[in-house]
Amino acid sequence: MNKAQAKNLSVFQKAYQQLNPLQKQAVDHIDQGPLLVIAGPGTGKTQTLALRIANILLKTDAKPENILAITFTDVAAKNMRERLLKIIGKEAYYLQIHTFHSYCSQLMSNYPEYFPLKNNSQVLGDLERYQIFENLIEQLKPKHLRPLNDHFHYLKAIISAISDLKRENISILEFEEMLKAEAQQLIELEATTKSQVKIKKATKDLNKNKDLILIYQAYQQELLNSNSYDFDDMINFVIDAFDTYPELLLEQQEQLQHFLVDEYQDSNNSQTRLLNLLASYWPKQGLEPDVFVLGDPNQAIYRFQGASVENVLAFTRQYPNATVITLDTAYRCPQNIYDTARDLIKNNQLSFAAQEHLPIDLAAQLHSPKGQGDKIVLYQAPSASMEIIYIAEEIKKLLKTGVKAQEIVVLYRTHAESTALIEVLNKWQINYQLNKGDDILQSPLIQQLLMLMELVEQFQHGLEMDNLYQVMMLPFVNLDSILVMKLARVAGQISRIKRESISLYQVYGLGLAEINQHLTGQEITEEQWSSLEDFFAKLAKLAVYSQQLTLTAWFEKLISDEACNLSAYLKDRADKINSLLELNTLFKQIKDLTARDHQLSLKKFLDYFATYREHQLSIRLQNPLPAEEAVQLSTAHGAKGMEWEYVFVLDFIDGKWGNVRNKNKLKLPEGILKNTDLSSKERNEDERRLFYVVLTRAKKRVYLSYPELLESNLSSSNKVPSIFLSELSEKELDRVNPNLAKEMESHLSTLLMPSARSPITLYEKDFYSYLIKDFSLSVTALNNYLKDPQDFVTNNLLKLPTAKKVFMCFGTAVHSALERFYRFYQQQNQYPSLDVFLANFTQALDQEIMSESDFKDRLSYGQEVLSQYYQELIQEKPRVLAVEQSFGGQNRRIMLGDIRLTGKIDRLDYLDQKQGLVKVIDYKTGRSKSLNEIIVNTKTTKQNLNERELNLPATIRGNYQRQLVFYKLLMQLDRQFSGKIEVAEAAFHFVEPTEKGGKKFVNRSLAVSDEAIADLKQLIKEVMAEIRSLKFLDSLDF
Repeated sequence: MNKAQAKNLSVFQKAYQQLNPLQKQAVDHIDQGPLLVIAGPGTGKTQTLALRIANILLKTDAKPENILAITFTDVAAKNMRERLLKIIGKEAYYLQIHTFHSYCSQLMSNYPEYFPLKNNSQVLGDLERYQIFENLIEQLKPKHLRPLNDHFHYLKAIISAISDLKRENISILEFEEMLKAEAQQLIELEATTKSQVKIKKATKDLNKNKDLILIYQAYQQELLNSNSYDFDDMINFVIDAFDTYPELLLEQQEQLQHFLVDEYQDSNNSQTRLLNLLASYWPKQGLEPDVFVLGDPNQAIYRFQGASVENVLAFTRQYPNATVITLDTAYRCPQNIYDTARDLIKNNQLSFAAQEHLPIDLAAQLHSPKGQGDKIVLYQAPSASMEIIYIAEEIKKLLKTGVKAQEIVVLYRTHAESTALIEVLNKWQINYQLNKGDDILQSPLIQQLLMLMELVEQFQHGLEMDNLYQVMMLPFVNLDSILVMKLARVAGQISRIKRESISLYQVYGLGLAEINQHLTGQEITEEQWSSLEDFFAKLAKLAVYSQQLTLTAWFEKLISDEACNLSAYLKDRADKINSLLELNTLFKQIKDLTARDHQLSLKKFLDYFATYREHQLSIRLQNPLPAEEAVQLSTAHGAKGMEWEYVFVLDFIDGKWGNVRNKNKLKLPEGILKNTDLSSKERNEDERRLFYVVLTRAKKRVYLSYPELLESNLSSSNKVPSIFLSELSEKELDRVNPNLAKEMESHLSTLLMPSARSPITLYEKDFYSYLIKDFSLSVTALNNYLKDPQDFVTNNLLKLPTAKKVFMCFGTAVHSALERFYRFYQQQNQYPSLDVFLANFTQALDQEIMSESDFKDRLSYGQEVLSQYYQELIQEKPRVLAVEQSFGGQNRRIMLGDIRLTGKIDRLDYLDQKQGLVKVIDYKTGRSKSLNEIIVNTKTTKQNLNERELNLPATIRGNYQRQLVFYKLLMQLDRQFSGKIEVAEAAFHFVEPTEKGGKKFVNRSLAVSDEAIADLKQLIKEVMAEIRSLKFLDSLDF
C-alpha cells in the first residue's frame, strides 16, 4: 500500500467511524444482494452512498470504472465526485457517476451504430418542440384537442402527456392497448351506472386520448423526418438498443458490476427498466445483483402523479429477497420540525403496509441529535404587501445577528409569485438570487435589445416603427433624452395641424431647418442633429447587415460599439458581469436556432421569441454566479436536495399549498403505473409530499406566512390558510403578531420609492474565481493565454458572443469528412469511394452557419481540394489506432497534479504495434507551414510572438509546436494509454495544396523530446498558478 492509498484508507476509516449503526450496515452490505435504503430528510444518505462506493473499492477487486452511481441531477453528480475525491483521491475521477440521461448520452455517443440516429441529429429544444406541436395541431385538426376559439388550449397538456408516456416507457402500441381497455371499461360503465355525468366525463377523456395518440404518432414521425429527438427519448433509445442488440447490453454488464441509485423515489419507469436491464445478468447466473438504491417515498415530487410508493413496490417485486434498511437518525432539522413533518405526512393514505405488507412505515419517527429546536413561526398578514414586508424585515433582523444571507431561503409555489417579493427585496436592499437563474426574457437589457432588433426589422421593410421613441430613449443608444422629446413634440404639433399621425422618423426626414421652425427658443443644435444622423445611419447599416450576414455575425455587429455602444454602456455598471451572462445566454439561443436553420432571418428569429412570449416560456440564465452573500429564492420543487438554516414559506394559502385547482386537462388512462393501486389515494397526497419537502429543508427554523386579503388588479379577496396548517400540531406553532403599524408610513414610502440598485452586486473577482473553479486547460486555452490574457478571458472563460469565421466552418467540415473517411476505413478495412467522401464533406459543410454565397464558394473549393487529397490518401494503408480521440471527459479525466487537462487528437496511427509506438496526426486547413515556421525559427514567426512567448524554451515556443507536445503529454497522462502506448512521432497533415490549383500536399513531422514534455509541464503549472490567483485580471481591459 503506497502513501496515497494509506491516506485514503485513513480518511475512509475516520468517516466510517462517524456513521451510525444503520448507516454502517448499509455501507457494509456489499455483494450480498439488492439493498433498499429508506433515507428520510437529513439522514446522511449522500455520505452513506459515497462511503459505500469507497468500501466497494477497498473490499472487492472492483475498479472505479466497474461502479455505476446514478444521481438525480448533474450538480449532484459533480458534488458526489468532489465528495469522493476527499475520501478516495484521484480514483474518484474514474468512477462512472452519472444521471440516467448523461449515462445514456455517453452510450449513444460511444456506440452510434446501435441507435436510430444520424451523425448530425440534435436534441429538440423547448421552442422547436412547441412549434412542432403547434404545426401538428393545425395539420391534424384534432376534434377534441383543438377548441374553436383557442386552437392551442391543450398545447402544454399534450406536450406534458406525451412526455409522461415516454418517461413511463409506454410505447405507442402499449398506449393503443390501454385505450382499447378504456373503451371496454366505458361500455361496462354505461351498462352499470345511471350517472350521465360519469359517462360523459369518461367519454370525453377517451376521445381526448384518441386524439392524443394521433398527435403522438405524428410527433414521432416528425422527429424522424427532422433527424431530431427529444430529451425523453434518450433512455428509451438505450432500452430498445439493449433489447435489440444483446451484445451491447452484455458489454455494459461486463464492465458495470455495482449499481447505486440516489433519489430512487423519483426515478421513472424508463429509468428503473434501464437499471433492471443492466443488473439482469446476475439473476441469469443464479446470483443476486449488487443493486443499492436510496430514496424516501415521502419526498417523491417529480414522479408521475400518485407514484410515491411505485418505485419501492417495483423494486421489492423485482428483487423479492432484497434487504430493506430504514435510516432513523436525521441530522438536518431540530426534532420539532421532524415531528411536525411526521404529523403532516401521516395524513397520506398510500402505504406499503396496505398494498404489499412491507415492513416500511412512511410515518416512522426520525430522531434528531440537535435537540427540540424553535417552534415554527406562523404570521397572518393583513395583506399580501404586508406579508412580503414582514418577510423582508425578518430577513434583515437575521442578517443583523450574523446569519449568512445564503443560509436564508424564501420558497413559493410558482415563479410568478417571486415578482412582488423581488421588488420588495430590492427596495429593502437585500441581495438575493433565484435558485434556477433569472429568466433573461424578463431582463430589461434583453428586452431592450429585442426591442432594438424589432426596430431594425421594421426599418428594413419600411414598416411602421411603433417603438422608435422607446428605442431612442434606451440608455445604451446614448441619445440626449431632451433631444428625443423635442422630436416627439414636433411630431405632435404637426399631427395636430395636419390631423393625421406623423412618426418620429418622418419628422427627422423634414430636416433640421424645418424642425427648428417648430422649436422657437428650443432649437436643436448642429451637434445634436449630428447625433441623430449618426443614430439613423447606424440603424440603416444594421438593416443592410441583416441582409448580408448570418444572424450570429449580425448579432455581433448589433452589440458592438459600431452599432449601439453597448460595451461602453456596460463598462461602469455594477451588474456588468450579470449583463454579460445575459448577452451570452441570448447569443447561445441564437446559435442553437441557427444550427437548425442556417438561413435564419431576423424576422424568423423575432417570430421565435413571439412564441416564447405567447406560451410564457423562459430562458434561464446560463451559468449564473453563485452568490455567497445573497438570500436564495426558489420554487418548492426547486428546493429538492437543498438545505438552509432559515426557511420562509410565502403565501401559505389554500389553493396554492393543498387543494390546488386541478389543471390536468388531459387525463391519461389507468395502467400507467404498474404497481400502485391509486384507489386509496387522498386528493392532496402529491401536494402534501411537496410541503413535507419544504418543511424539512430547514436546519434551524421555518416561517409560514399568509395574507388575509389578496389584492389583484382592482379587486381583492379574502383567503384562508392552507389545509396543511390544520394538520400541524398547535403546540409546535408560534403565532406571531408583529407590530408593523409603527413603521407603516416608512415601509410604504420605501415600497413606493424607485429601485436604487441592481438585484445583486456580482464582483468581478468572485465571478472569475467561479469560472476557473472547474476549468480544464486545453492547448487552445493555453495558447490564447500566452498570446493575450484578454483573448483567454473572452474566448475561454467568459466565452462571449463570437460568430464562427467562415474559414473555421470550412476547417470543421474538412475534419468531419476525414473523421468519417477513417472510421469507414477502420470498420471496413477499405476506403470509401470519392463520391462518399465528398458527400460527407458537403453534408458537414451544410451543418455550418454561413451565408449562401460563402457556402457555394467553400463547397466548390472544398470539393476541388478534397478530390485531389483523396488520391493522396488512398495511396496509404495506415494502421489506425483511433480517430477523433478525446481526452479529459467527465469519466476520463486527465490530471497533471491537480490540474485538469483536456483535448482531442484527430488521428492516432501505429508505427510499431508490437512495441506500442504511435504517431499523432493533426489536420490543418489553410496555408501549409515549413518546419522552421512551426518551431519558430524564422524572422517572421519570431516577430509575431510577444515577449513572453519569445522567452519560452525553444522546445515549446511556437503555437503549433506546443500543440503537438501537449498531445503527447495527454497520451502519457491518460490511464488507457499510459505504459502501453508511446508517442514516437507527431505530425501535421496539411489538407490544402502548397499552392492554389496545385496538387502537392505536405506533412510536417516532429519528434517530441522528454525535455519538451518537462518544459510544457512547467509552463502549464506556471500558467495555471497565474489563472488560479487571478493574475490575468491586472491586464484586462473590459
